[in-house]
Amino acid sequence: MRFNPALATLPTYPTVALDRVRDRLRAEGRPVYDFGTGDPTEPTPAFIRDAMCASVPDNCRYPTVVGEPAVREAFAGYAQRRLGVTLDPATQILPTSGSKEAVFHLPLLVIDPSAPDRGVVFPDPGYSVYYRGTVLAGGEPIPQRLSGDFVQRVWELPEAVLQRTRMVWINTPHNPCGAVMTEADLRRTWEVCRAHDILLVSDECYMDTWFDVPPPSILQVASEGVLAMFSLSKRSGMTGYRAGIVAGDPVVMKKLRELRANPGLAPQDFVNTAAAAAWSEDSHADARRHIFAAKRKVLTDFLAEAGVEVVASEASFYLWVRAPGGLSGLAYAEKLLEAGILTYPGASFAVTDAGDAFVRLALVPDVETCRAAVAAWRAIL
Repeated sequence: MRFNPALATLPTYPTVALDRVRDRLRAEGRPVYDFGTGDPTEPTPAFIRDAMCASVPDNCRYPTVVGEPAVREAFAGYAQRRLGVTLDPATQILPTSGSKEAVFHLPLLVIDPSAPDRGVVFPDPGYSVYYRGTVLAGGEPIPQRLSGDFVQRVWELPEAVLQRTRMVWINTPHNPCGAVMTEADLRRTWEVCRAHDILLVSDECYMDTWFDVPPPSILQVASEGVLAMFSLSKRSGMTGYRAGIVAGDPVVMKKLRELRANPGLAPQDFVNTAAAAAWSEDSHADARRHIFAAKRKVLTDFLAEAGVEVVASEASFYLWVRAPGGLSGLAYAEKLLEAGILTYPGASFAVTDAGDAFVRLALVPDVETCRAAVAAWRAIL
């Protein structure tokens, strides 16, 4: 049987590979401190669970791509409170089945596989779905290699690259590095994209996971030619609900509704009800943010004491750690497995060599488990 040849070019999805390692360690009866896949252990707040359960009907009908008005109106309220941005729920907001599927499918909106300008720029290291979605949409993946402070500077791309680009991904706060783009960075990026008629998409799924200053949004800078992606996975502990939002330019959003109607990409109405409850209430997100900050402090205090460098990591759910002693990230991740500490090698997030010297830690375990992991880590220094 013949298959899409593009599929064979993709490496094993990182989460799949990491799950195999975790399962092997547990089968051997070893303790596992899982800082790998970003799936927090804290429970989803009860009011969100209750909202969903109460909304499951006797006859659950097909959901629509646009969803019920309540979820779009709730997100518009959040955007006004959090960002000071006014969005039209009818034309500028769509619910998604989590952010991952929306990220994966979005290149289909603008990519013509036979056109010379079919490039998609994305940060490297970065969320691997930017690359995978581009490849399977028939686009040209263009990784923008990050280093130093790991802030993406689209304006530094060569003119020849911009001329063949149809879409630019930025990610702030950034996964896996935790770097944050300033409002000036966002504005300069938008100006470059407008000058070249490039769709600019800002992945802002970690917008509410910050520790010092709330990060800005592309929606605070511009409305024309931009989309922004949001998620309740970390903000509200709803990873398994698959609840996200895409918002932005109403002209682009109209075409996106057309695209998403074809495969029927739509969250269930009861998930949208839970999402509406989550977007309408902010105190639970603040409480979760402080829990993440406590975990972060346990780890960063230890790493500073141990002389292990944490790079960027201003915000988001992650720590980007340089492997000590000249080791590669892969070698150091394997060494940490001796203590049962599960991390992602930085190379898992990169097409280039930009992640080779790093490991990523997700703030998944609770605070006490983080302390236990630190003790195990200290023992192998």
